[in-house]
Amino acid sequence: MSETAQSQLSEGQTGFAIAINLMYGMASLASTFALLLVVFRAFGVKAFVKENHLVDVLLLLLLYGWAVIPLMYLLSFLFTSAATAFTRLTIFNIISGTATFLAVTIMTIPDITYQLNYFSMNEPGVGSYLVAMSLQGVVFLVLLFVIELQCINTLFNICRRCKKVRQVREEALQPEDRDVANERKRVLECQPVVESMVGSPLILQELTKVYPGSQSLLAVDRLSLAVGKGECFDLLGFNGAGKTTTFKMLTGDETVTAGDAFIDGYSILRDVKKVQQRIGYCPQFDAVLDHMTGRETLSMYARLRGIPEKYVFACVENVLRSLLLEPHADKLVRSYSGGNKRKLSAGMALIGGPPVIFLDEPSTGMDPVARRLLWDAVTRTRESGKAIIITSHSMEECEALCTRLAVMVNGQFLCLGSPQHLKSKFGSGYTLLAKIHMEADLEEMDLQLFKDFIESTFPGSLLKDEHQGMVHYHLTDKTLTWAQVFGTLEAAKEKYSIEDYCMSQISLEQVFLSFAQFQHCSEGGRKSD
Repeated sequence: MSETAQSQLSEGQTGFAIAINLMYGMASLASTFALLLVVFRAFGVKAFVKENHLVDVLLLLLLYGWAVIPLMYLLSFLFTSAATAFTRLTIFNIISGTATFLAVTIMTIPDITYQLNYFSMNEPGVGSYLVAMSLQGVVFLVLLFVIELQCINTLFNICRRCKKVRQVREEALQPEDRDVANERKRVLECQPVVESMVGSPLILQELTKVYPGSQSLLAVDRLSLAVGKGECFDLLGFNGAGKTTTFKMLTGDETVTAGDAFIDGYSILRDVKKVQQRIGYCPQFDAVLDHMTGRETLSMYARLRGIPEKYVFACVENVLRSLLLEPHADKLVRSYSGGNKRKLSAGMALIGGPPVIFLDEPSTGMDPVARRLLWDAVTRTRESGKAIIITSHSMEECEALCTRLAVMVNGQFLCLGSPQHLKSKFGSGYTLLAKIHMEADLEEMDLQLFKDFIESTFPGSLLKDEHQGMVHYHLTDKTLTWAQVFGTLEAAKEKYSIEDYCMSQISLEQVFLSFAQFQHCSEGGRKSD
């Protein structure tokens, strides 16, 4: 399923969208067929216009459209590119139509006489063909609705609940962190429907995803989490950690192998359509329609979200203004830069304020000004009481937006908590930046004396960088206090000609990178990021 289709599915309007697309396709074909019949009449093509055969021909053409349009929709699932699908399906229609027409025509040439009842079920009547095309359209439409409405996924989930699922469980890389274990215990003991009413619109209970194959890939491993109203939760992880797979399960784009999740009290296994009506989703790749303008796109999503018509314009203008898209609002989306498309995708997720919002790397490709505007919009949305789940590779973005975060490695949470909590818990020591005043003839000696002083006073200190009298040290001793470090440096300021110095806690990025050793890539496995 394309990202555009999945984004629209999140509005819960699948059946309506299929019906509108079918009606549009039939109307387009009908107008083409009408022009064709006008040509037949104008040029007096007797085979089609004699004895009021125009009605017969029109019926034949319309039933052909009824049969072939659902088939084209079904075949479109085989492609990820619209251009590729258009080219190959056009060739398929030409070849299959010509070949079958010639074969049937040659094999059904009458030997003696003609049968004048053109709707007869016997040759050369076309009654059997009309019936076949009518049934074909019905069958293909049923298949299309089964796929789009995710009936297969629902059936899979029912069957999975009726028999014990054999879960593929890899050995833990290390004992589960206490914060992760406490969150799991809290979530498994709660009643999801009650919990959603008292303040946690998103709840994950042992959510698991296994991709089958010769070597089964455990992409998401028993995630348990509750995200409250007014909370922004960040999933941090390396490529392949399982972040995007988690998002796809929560939005109904992937089946769930084991466990469950609840959004606003509704299960993603049993009530996926109601879930999709209550979420906003900004996928990893832009889910925009190139032939629409930015204003038209946001207006469409506002209406799909059920915003009253009298408020649609104001709501759209607010999003355009907050994301600095006003100068481009009436341009076709295909003319947008990558950053503007990303802003539009984020706006589509935020518009209307759904209870739960998923943002998959929303600021990728944005310039610094646009990124700050997006952060402001996300912050306002969070403060209005919405639950926001975000993935990002930017530590700055994480610290600016998130109230809590989890570092995800190989489908598991290795740590969980607020940014400050994780820095205090996993950050070892401090970062020291110092500028040494050096005399022209003694600069090397002055600098070396200071380095010897740091390494002897703070054993285990690591020199990270050195440049023109500036030194960057990592003080690894966890027992050091701020007072000890500042007191030592103040006392040594004159002796070692320290012009200036700066002490800071270990950054969130350094904490994140400390988990890099645990991430592995499964060869031949399916990408799960």
